[in-house]
Amino acid sequence: MNSSLPPRPVVLAGTKVFLSHIIAEDAVLLAQWFADLELTALLGQQGRSFTLAQEQQWIATRANGIEHERTFAIVLRDSERLIGTCSLHNINLLHGTAELGIAIGDKAAWGHGYGREAVRLLTGYGFQYLNLYNISLWVYSFNERARRAYLAAGFREVGRLHGAVHLNGQRYDRILMEVTRNDNGR
Repeated sequence: MNSSLPPRPVVLAGTKVFLSHIIAEDAVLLAQWFADLELTALLGQQGRSFTLAQEQQWIATRANGIEHERTFAIVLRDSERLIGTCSLHNINLLHGTAELGIAIGDKAAWGHGYGREAVRLLTGYGFQYLNLYNISLWVYSFNERARRAYLAAGFREVGRLHGAVHLNGQRYDRILMEVTRNDNGR
């Protein structure tokens, strides 16, 4: 935690992480993460990196509110260290649907279950507070760590676009996954 900043408000709390609002000061860290081509490839942004100005604009847009999106910072409970972001986007309240996106930008936080817990918090928020019925996401077949985390968080595979992603001379599948309000006793 940066001692010069006040503590982050907890919007949704888990045992390892909590979800909070993204703040302007997060832009520097986000720009560092999203300049990493390995990370952006995992998110389907092959060959792209994002600048500080782009991240500042992204945060400013969300601070003003986007009607069909809810975006959160993923923060470690014990240290208040920002490790990533997650969102529900393309929210359709009429049909009760949304898409989920997550990025754990802090590579030291990979493999500790933080993403899985953030996904569970976010889907719980979607079902309980937004009254969603179905939350879906896309993941790439080369991102097995993410696919396993989504399965552990209650998602199931419902479709594949075979060879839909070209990366480093190879073709990979784009996998559609979903979880519904009725899954896992929700």
